[in-house]
Amino acid sequence: MNILKRFLGSTPKSQLSMIPSGQFYLKRSPGSPKSANECLFTDAVASIRETSTPYNYILVVQKAYEEGEEPSKEDDGDDDDSTYGLADERIFLIDSAINIHVYNKSSGTVVSWLNKEGDEGESFEFVVDESVKNADVEQFMRTIRSCCFERKYRRSSVGVTDNQLEEFIYDPDKQFSDVASTEADDDEFDEWAFQDAKESITTPTKSKTNANASKKPVPLEPALGTEIATASAELRLYDPVSETFKLVASDCKIKVIDLGSWNYWLSVVTTDISVQTSITPAVNPIFNYEQLSFIFNADNQGRLVSWLLRFESPRLLLLFQTAYMKASYEGLNQIRWEKAEDSERKYNLDAFKIEDDDSETEKYLAEDESDESEEEEEYVPKSKIKTAKKHDPESEDEETQQFYHQSKNKNLTISYTNDRTYVTNGNNIGVFKSTEDDDMKLTTAIKNLSLGSKEFVPDQMMLHEQDSSLIMKGGLQNDTLYRMDLTKGKVVDEWKVKEDVPVVAFGPSKKFNQLTLEKTFLGISEKGLFKIDPRLNGNKLVESESKTYATKNDFSSFGTTANGFIAVASNKGDIRLYDKLGIRAKSLIPAIGDAIKNLDVSADGKWLLATCATYLILIDLTLHKGTNAGSLAFNKSFGKDNIPKTKILRIRPEHVAHMKEITGESLNFTGAYFNTGTDAKEQTIVSSSGPYAITWSLKKVLRGEEGSYLIKRYGSNVVGDNFKFGTDKNVVVALEDDVGIAQKREFKKANKNSLSLFD
Repeated sequence: MNILKRFLGSTPKSQLSMIPSGQFYLKRSPGSPKSANECLFTDAVASIRETSTPYNYILVVQKAYEEGEEPSKEDDGDDDDSTYGLADERIFLIDSAINIHVYNKSSGTVVSWLNKEGDEGESFEFVVDESVKNADVEQFMRTIRSCCFERKYRRSSVGVTDNQLEEFIYDPDKQFSDVASTEADDDEFDEWAFQDAKESITTPTKSKTNANASKKPVPLEPALGTEIATASAELRLYDPVSETFKLVASDCKIKVIDLGSWNYWLSVVTTDISVQTSITPAVNPIFNYEQLSFIFNADNQGRLVSWLLRFESPRLLLLFQTAYMKASYEGLNQIRWEKAEDSERKYNLDAFKIEDDDSETEKYLAEDESDESEEEEEYVPKSKIKTAKKHDPESEDEETQQFYHQSKNKNLTISYTNDRTYVTNGNNIGVFKSTEDDDMKLTTAIKNLSLGSKEFVPDQMMLHEQDSSLIMKGGLQNDTLYRMDLTKGKVVDEWKVKEDVPVVAFGPSKKFNQLTLEKTFLGISEKGLFKIDPRLNGNKLVESESKTYATKNDFSSFGTTANGFIAVASNKGDIRLYDKLGIRAKSLIPAIGDAIKNLDVSADGKWLLATCATYLILIDLTLHKGTNAGSLAFNKSFGKDNIPKTKILRIRPEHVAHMKEITGESLNFTGAYFNTGTDAKEQTIVSSSGPYAITWSLKKVLRGEEGSYLIKRYGSNVVGDNFKFGTDKNVVVALEDDVGIAQKREFKKANKNSLSLFD
């Protein structure tokens, strides 16, 4: 590349055309022993430039810095800094001999050309981002043909017609096959494959079963498509009566199948039965390397059934997991697995493993030797929450009965400065306090909220200025917030954030600002994050402390630390970490694929907790390697060598199946939170799904104790729960029709009793 620069001139005169966004690949020849495709830049810009040599032009592909990546020339102590710049730029002399052309495939429009310096059959591919207009690609290719014309005929192409340029349109001798047919690493799966003989599938003999026993699935023919991988394993079926997985077949045949259009299928077949399921989050997958097992759910005539596959070795389980995660990742992100960087693929694989943790986790666990006293007792139904509508409505005073009969409870927020909890119910807000017997009592109801003549129903709220104000959002004005003075019980201010900037979420700029008189706070839109200052005239968005993106990142939630670091999540599943407002993110944590509904961050910034519909993600934000070891990812990028240490918190598939059988509802977590307090260490997590409130011990999660969660079931759905400020012993729970406190000791291990019984 340096020789080419010197020959053509080191400084290009001008840029003639550009494709602003895409991915850059080296596509190797079919006979290469290496993988078929190597992603060189996951985010790149392709440009055509004039050179100092007349009638010669170059195609330049440059790496575009993603958020979370350090600048190429930043001195971070790495040995290879002197050559890093060369790795970020590739230069090609534009000539008809490189056969540059454009074609379409499943992943989008591709500009391709030969690698003249590589092995025979090698080529480069620039996969154009879907945001780029077709007209821009057409203009780019016309410029390419004009450059080829000038190089061949040594004269200007100005005035040359399209017909004259047709000789430089390269038409490949054969059609390029779809990328899916070449993506699987055949060598890796050769010894794992099984023969393609048709299995004899028969209907299982019908037998009498009680209501709690699993029915064997009705056989289904395996789906037709491209096989990504095949395997053999032992198959077991969960029996809810004995609460164990019972052997079904010592040898089953497994296929991961690409059905096309980003749909993927898992097929498990024995001589007697066939288990077929689409690969989606509803499968609730768990990979356990200690037991060499994969547990998942599959629908059987409207009922979820839990299965266990046991493999002969860690290697076989890893091969299966790689194939499964490839399918899951592509289905959720609609991006090919091979396009992801190695670090992103490893991040996805490691997140779903359950195995012994490392010395770093042990070090953290040793920092606090306090016992959490979670020894299990025999389950005895006991409750501090009375379900007002169903149990004893006469025991409640008239105002409480009226409040609960207005509508269903929705939002929950807890005071940091006094013993008060606020719950919305339609266009009413209930204010609760705890009683001496650890119950919750309605102290007052702020009724009939309205804006002018229209009813106002809050969908978000935040306590502010030492809990003297309640900031709310709701109704049709998504770019407007409202402040209630809690001493008056009235909405006293209406704040336009900025015209046509819908506020997706808002919250304190520092985790404990609620305890102060700080006026400003943060907000996010789908495309940016910003500070809000109610003291400004007109719009309240602080332009100098905002970050707006050109493309829609689909931001969904954010959280802050005690010193003001910011984590922002999206419905795409990725997370950005900022040390301050107004600049690019220091770190970008890649998406597993599911939308993130809620974020919480520990006060010190070490732990991040993300809520997805069917699982939670716990991420260690400390860098453990390199010159920046010990730093937080808010300050320094993870880079390629520091893959975030991640734990997926799941409900075991067999428990999910039992919960759905009882309630008829699929798993859908509400926002998950750490316990918090100015002097409290985060050690417990709480969330809920349907009528179940659920807690996790942070220590047990970090030790890799699968299924370490505790559960408490109620008579109606939990709409929100969170810890009382300063402790993890008491959880405030808002049901659809009641509000109360649950003691930590009331949560029990999940089993058929605790999942079925409520008080």
